[in-house]
Amino acid sequence: TAKKVESILREKGVVPATIAVLNGVCCVGLSDDELEDLAKAGEEDRAKKCSTRELPIVMAMQPQTNSGANNWGATTVASTMALAKLAGISTFVTGGIGGVHRNGHVSLDVSADLTELSRTPVVVVSAGIKSILDIGRTLEVLETLGVPAVTYGADEFPAFFTAKSGFKAPQRMDSSDDIARTYWASRALQLPHGMLVAVPNSDPAGDNVERAIHVALAKAEEQGVHGQGVTPFVLKEVAEQTGGDSLRSNMSLVYQNARVGADIAISIANNTPGDTTKLSSETQTNTAHARGDKDNVGNPSSADVCTAQSRVVVMGGSVIDLVAKPVSGTKLLHGTSNLGHCLEWDGGVARNVAEVLGLLGNKPVLYSAVGDDTRGHALIHRMKYDYGLVGADQSVRVVEGKHTATYAAVLDETGDLHTAIADMSVLSAITTPPQGALRGAEVFVMDANPGLNTCVAAAEMAAKEGVHVFFEPTSVPKARACADNKKFLECVSYTFPNMDELVAMTTGAGGTETYGDWRNNMQLDDFKAVKTAAARLLERMHPQSAHVVVTLGVHGVLLASRNRRITDTQPEAGSVEETSTTPVFAHFPAQEGVQVMNATGAGDSLCGAFIHALLEGKTVNQAVEFGMQAAVVSLGCNERAISPEIRWMGR
Repeated sequence: TAKKVESILREKGVVPATIAVLNGVCCVGLSDDELEDLAKAGEEDRAKKCSTRELPIVMAMQPQTNSGANNWGATTVASTMALAKLAGISTFVTGGIGGVHRNGHVSLDVSADLTELSRTPVVVVSAGIKSILDIGRTLEVLETLGVPAVTYGADEFPAFFTAKSGFKAPQRMDSSDDIARTYWASRALQLPHGMLVAVPNSDPAGDNVERAIHVALAKAEEQGVHGQGVTPFVLKEVAEQTGGDSLRSNMSLVYQNARVGADIAISIANNTPGDTTKLSSETQTNTAHARGDKDNVGNPSSADVCTAQSRVVVMGGSVIDLVAKPVSGTKLLHGTSNLGHCLEWDGGVARNVAEVLGLLGNKPVLYSAVGDDTRGHALIHRMKYDYGLVGADQSVRVVEGKHTATYAAVLDETGDLHTAIADMSVLSAITTPPQGALRGAEVFVMDANPGLNTCVAAAEMAAKEGVHVFFEPTSVPKARACADNKKFLECVSYTFPNMDELVAMTTGAGGTETYGDWRNNMQLDDFKAVKTAAARLLERMHPQSAHVVVTLGVHGVLLASRNRRITDTQPEAGSVEETSTTPVFAHFPAQEGVQVMNATGAGDSLCGAFIHALLEGKTVNQAVEFGMQAAVVSLGCNERAISPEIRWMGR
């Protein structure tokens, strides 16, 4: 059944992701072999029903069996919703949801599915409430919890096995677009709940089902079955008593729900709050989703204005990173398929820095651009609900006719880059923050992904507002282009180049010197060439206060500053040296014994944590130390550029 459902979803043009817990690990998306093993696990007593109450317990206590067989956590509607939200999934398809059990007003046996619907913004598509439950009282509870419950194309609420329950639907909707607009309106209002969409069963079971339910419930009570065991017990009994009629109907309704759910998921991706939220004109400006016009991407309309305020404003790229590598111990073969692992995570320099700042509680505003596609909308959702970015559904521009920026890399057997494709054209649609966005801000962070003119205009705007400008060079060509612009560099107070980017920023257009040349022409522990280049860069930066934080890989960090308050108060943290010129330098050695799992977000983690420390009143030296700690945390995260563990630093 699961494979058939996934096939239906793919035919509709959406990506299916079956959710379960495998050996204590929450999985969003299963392979065919895993789906088959999950189906067998129920018969072999290797699967445990897993609601939100059991989820952390199963994760902590469910390793693989001694025989090597897999243990599974079969997620309920409640726990599946929770995991779907974490994965940025808006729509979830199931058979039926739990609810108030018959006689539940006495036993207080009420499913956690209802509680989760009240606090998790996911659309649940089902055939309604399982008919073995008390449908009327369940609808009353959903009303009390403020959960929208709608019937798709019918006036009467369905009863799972049949299309009619005898209860009028709280709301009828006849199209997936109506449901999508309701979903986005709820998000714009920042309401926490999800939404229940009930699809009437087009292949109802016979009248004998209701009689079988009464018999099964009586049998369950007689045998002392209670709690989580009631629903599976009753469904099994009903299937046996109806000669499989209920099972056939059950499978049919799941397939139908999948088709409707796919339509809803596509509509949610294709509709944005800017199109759907009908509030007063004043409020609409504050809640509309920034949506780019493909014919006028440089000039935002009034609906594109973001009024979110923060003391930290970030501008630059938001990217989806795809990384593929062959399985361990096998050589990458050219011109054919290779068995391996494919990973996907959120990236982009500015977005990474904003995520770090958000995880640390700074509530930054990010100005960026994504494509008008599923990835882009999901990325915005995660920014707002998972990473702590303020007003991401206002400030991140959605550009019609463009794909969300994507970087796809293929690594060889050693982990080195073999080849990569970068689709970044949407980033040219990033515009400067609107007038007033920097008013009251203390920090403006930018990468070099927007066009040069945009970077210069944004830096000058920040400088006029008296806001410190932090610059992430992003790449060698982009670093060189920005550094060649005198107006831009004079606005920058802090920059975070690596060795090659520092060379590019100091040798100018046409420069050919690289970090490799430095490594070959100097004793690395002397850092004289690095200091000379950093001093040269400082001379061209902000005239009052300028700092260059150079990341040296395994050799740590070199801090160069024209501000003499850099003096080292903790000698063990870094050796300090003053040259014959104005700049002062401090070297911070790298921590030894660090296991490097993924280095893609280490520099951005350093930058974000460095800024957080300054906002907390720390010295520049202390900020470097804190930034290096954050970099180490992200180096140890295998499946994301930025480790979520950063949120616990300093708490």
